[in-house]
Amino acid sequence: MLRICAVIPLALLFGACSSSDSGSATRVPAPSESEVQLAPHVDVGAGPVGLTAADDGSVWVVAARDETVARIPPGADAADLTVDVPGVPLRATSAYGSVWLTSFEGKKLLRIDPRTGDVTASTPTGAGPEGVAAGFGSVWLVAKDAGKLLRIDPDTSTVSAKIPLEVGARLVAAGPDAMYVAHYADDAVLRVDPETNELTSSGDVCDGPQAMAVLDGKVWVTCTLSDRLVALDATTLEPVAQVEVDGSPDSVAATPDGRLAVVAEEGPTLVVVDPVSATVSGRTVLGGERALGDRANLDLALAGGEAWVSSFSADRVYHVPLPA
Repeated sequence: MLRICAVIPLALLFGACSSSDSGSATRVPAPSESEVQLAPHVDVGAGPVGLTAADDGSVWVVAARDETVARIPPGADAADLTVDVPGVPLRATSAYGSVWLTSFEGKKLLRIDPRTGDVTASTPTGAGPEGVAAGFGSVWLVAKDAGKLLRIDPDTSTVSAKIPLEVGARLVAAGPDAMYVAHYADDAVLRVDPETNELTSSGDVCDGPQAMAVLDGKVWVTCTLSDRLVALDATTLEPVAQVEVDGSPDSVAATPDGRLAVVAEEGPTLVVVDPVSATVSGRTVLGGERALGDRANLDLALAGGEAWVSSFSADRVYHVPLPA
């Protein structure tokens, strides 16, 4: 599936390159930084991708190019702890008293003590570990190039189940009754029964299903290549709604007040969606960067009443209050 992306070093071929340009829409060029007022931001290591918010309100930033993970405390304008993580780290989740971090080229999942930054465990994953999420007493990891979904015991950091997938799945998210996997290469979403580890698959959802958020019985999926946010029934995986979101929608999260926050790469832009009416209710341009063309990704974390958005191109993390 991978193809060489000329503008990204070989070490960063972590699966964000698509083998197909189908579904691409005509883009309105992003404004340059001189044309926009930049949102508040924190400068971080080169090539930030993954974000996760810890229980104490701190935000952890995974910098793939710098091969570091950094902690930004609540209210701070800089990181107070930076940890070297060789092997092109990509994504992170905070759960079970630890920060869990995928190392794409290192082919492992790292467990980090959020107080000290010490690596306390390392779990071999097979090729291409990318998405990671917590749910149902486990840590779940998509090994994209190995074609597996791993279920990991957080107490022992050992693999308790290996669930076969077709190669090319990327991200995983938790819902109240199941785990969900976005299969980017197959344009599908998979539902995982946490009692049996059995998979069910949707039909074609859209071009480039990426991140997911589960809210009120629906799985909302960003479709990066087709500029849409699609809602699926959380049980049947049948499509039930869609919202047009221009600018390569990448990440999505459910807000505490029951809305959806979506990050579009152009800008990047924070887009707020009303899930009841399936309409866009607000847009906030954060910067002047262009869409990544599937050469890398942006992430989103909610902490302290703010949306935190990584910018791979600008080496920073934007943060703005969630719109009322």
